[in-house]
Amino acid sequence: MRLTREQVLAGALDLLDETGIDNLTMRRLAAALGVQNGATYWHFPSKQVLLEAMVEAMLDGVTADLDESSPWQVRLSELAHRLRRALLSRRDGARIFSGAFIPTPNALAYGEAMIGLLRGAGMSSREAAWAVDTVTYYVVGHVIEEQMAAGLPGGGTEASTRLTEALDADRHPNLLAAIGDVPAPHPGEHFTYGLEVIVAGLRTVTS
Repeated sequence: MRLTREQVLAGALDLLDETGIDNLTMRRLAAALGVQNGATYWHFPSKQVLLEAMVEAMLDGVTADLDESSPWQVRLSELAHRLRRALLSRRDGARIFSGAFIPTPNALAYGEAMIGLLRGAGMSSREAAWAVDTVTYYVVGHVIEEQMAAGLPGGGTEASTRLTEALDADRHPNLLAAIGDVPAPHPGEHFTYGLEVIVAGLRTVTS
């Protein structure tokens, strides 16, 4: 019996969680689904098309039920947090998102909502588009680091030790003073702080 598109997509997302993006191939997907190599191409003619569909699935619900009565900066922050959670929901989610051009419904809804918020706050169309890029790049970059840190040996302890041992009190006094907050993995508050800094900057542009 031929697999449905939804079954292939679900299998791809499960395989992504199991193997990571670097080991996700159409051949491995076919094997995991128990079908002949090439059978998946009926629904997804290339790996890139499949990756775009996977991103679209991750973005499902990101813009739903946003409180329209909240100030624009609250709604923008909420959308950024939702995007972060969506990308964290799957292994290497941020890497896939950053490498896919996705003019698909959920992706377009995210862009429309974000740009609309900033245009409504008084930005020009160009300012709004570039500001949304800034926020989105921050989210993606942060999640890439979070997902990379999650795979570090010992939860990042070894990397933190190497960094500490490389610092010299005379040449790196500032790094030493902040050493408890420099290495990854960072707590969730780290993401929120950076986002608040960006939003504070956007307030100065719209005021």
